[in-house]
Amino acid sequence: MVNQRQQGFTLLEVIVVFTLLAMIFAMIFSGLDSGRRTAEKGEKRITSINEMRVIQNLIRRQVSRAMAIGIEENDKGQIAKFYGDSNGITFISMMPGYLGNSGPHIQRIELADDKDGRFLQYKHGVYSNFDDEDEHNGFDDAEPIVLMEHIEDGQFAFVEMGEDGEPTEWVSEIENTQTMPLMVQLDIKMDQEAKESWPLLQIALQVDADSSYGRRRGVRNLINNSREIQGKEKQ
Repeated sequence: MVNQRQQGFTLLEVIVVFTLLAMIFAMIFSGLDSGRRTAEKGEKRITSINEMRVIQNLIRRQVSRAMAIGIEENDKGQIAKFYGDSNGITFISMMPGYLGNSGPHIQRIELADDKDGRFLQYKHGVYSNFDDEDEHNGFDDAEPIVLMEHIEDGQFAFVEMGEDGEPTEWVSEIENTQTMPLMVQLDIKMDQEAKESWPLLQIALQVDADSSYGRRRGVRNLINNSREIQGKEKQ
């Protein structure tokens, strides 16, 4: 009787097959995990960009609609309408209903410091003419809202109307607080923990019907000068 050779896999062949399968599954799961991390990173970046866009839109809306209303009277009897230096701005603007009580509010946007670094904060309160010393001051009692953290450095700058009726260069502090600036700029440098850089924000204040001809001319000249500079850079 002839012995037939037994058919089947050897132990070595089984080990090789399982090793190859393990390598294939490892590569598949590694690719899936890498894709998941990439998707999460993309979502975080989109969220960061959207948050920054919302913050810039808020600042642009409130500053561009600043009103030429006196904030307070100084020791010289002068009515201050807009305060501004490299660290912050204070002005009066209409507050939309969905952000609080509607109507004119005193508002301050400020670069502040703490132990963790610099941050951008926003404070607002219902406007009062302060004729009554006992009148409640909503601005002084308001708690600041932190708009953005992870700031390495930043500064505000301004374009004012010069005595000659022409717009000034960018300055770090408003000298004449009795008038409104033509433009406000906020330049921020984010630190290494920030997910996105801050696009330079430049805001032109809206001109209302009560504005003087000189102010309108100053804004028009400023826009024309900016266009001329852009044209030269393209050439």
